Amino acid sequence: MTKQVPEGTEATSDAPDSPASGAAGLLLRRLRDAGIDDVVSVEVSAEGLAAVAGLATRRSGARVFVKTFESPPDDTLFTLEAEGLQALRELGGLATPDVVHVSADALVLSALQPRPQTPDFWERLAYKMARMHTATVSDRFGWAHDNWLGRWRQHNAWDTDGFRFFAQQRVLRWLPEPRVQKKLDAADRRALERLCDRLPDLLPAQPACLTHGDFWMQNVMATADGEPAVIDPAVSYMWADVDISHLWCSP
Repeated sequence: MTKQVPEGTEATSDAPDSPASGAAGLLLRRLRDAGIDDVVSVEVSAEGLAAVAGLATRRSGARVFVKTFESPPDDTLFTLEAEGLQALRELGGLATPDVVHVSADALVLSALQPRPQTPDFWERLAYKMARMHTATVSDRFGWAHDNWLGRWRQHNAWDTDGFRFFAQQRVLRWLPEPRVQKKLDAADRRALERLCDRLPDLLPAQPACLTHGDFWMQNVMATADGEPAVIDPAVSYMWADVDISHLWCSP
C-alpha cells in the first residue's frame, strides 16, 4: 500500500553523515542496517498508507526503494511481500522490482518509474493481467499461508468454495477490526452478513486464479523501458474480479 516513486515528498535527508530524524532518518538507518552505506539522499514518499517508504539515491546515482515500519507488525511481513513479488513474476509473468534486501525490518527494491498516463500503457497492463488470470487457474482459493495487506494480516486458509472463502476471509474477517467497528454500526454489519449469504445467488461461479490482491492504481508502476510493472502485493488464489475491482475503485 505504498507508492514507489513519489509525486511529492514529505521529507528529504541529503546529509547521510549527520544525524537524520523523522521518516527520512528511519529509512536511512534501515538502509545502513542492510549494509547499504553509500546513500547520499533519501526522499520520503507522501503516498504510503501503512508503511514508511521512500527512494534512496546512492553515490553511483542508482536509486533504490526502501520500505519499513517503525514497529513492524510481524517479522514475516517483508519476507512474505518479497515472496508475493516472486510469485507474480514467476507464476504470473508480471514485471516486478528486484529484491535488493529483505529482513524483518525492511524491504529494499530496485527503483521503478512512474507509470505513463497513456491508453496504450493501460491496454498492455490489461493484457498482462488477463494472461496471468487465465494461466494460473486453480480449484482452490487461498494461499499456502497468511500474508499481509499493509500492516493487517490477510487470512488465506485453503478452501474449495469461492463464495465461502470470499465471505469469510475477504469480507467478514474484517468486521472485528477496530477501524471497521468505528465506521460500521450493527445494522451495517448485519447487512454485510446478509450480502455474504446471498453471494451464490448474485455472482456466477468462477475458478480461482493468482491475484495481486492489492491492485489499486498506485501499485502500478513502469519499468525503465515503459512496460507495466506492479508492487506491493497481497497475493492469493481468488476470483480475477478482485483485482479488477481494486483498480476500478482506486481513489
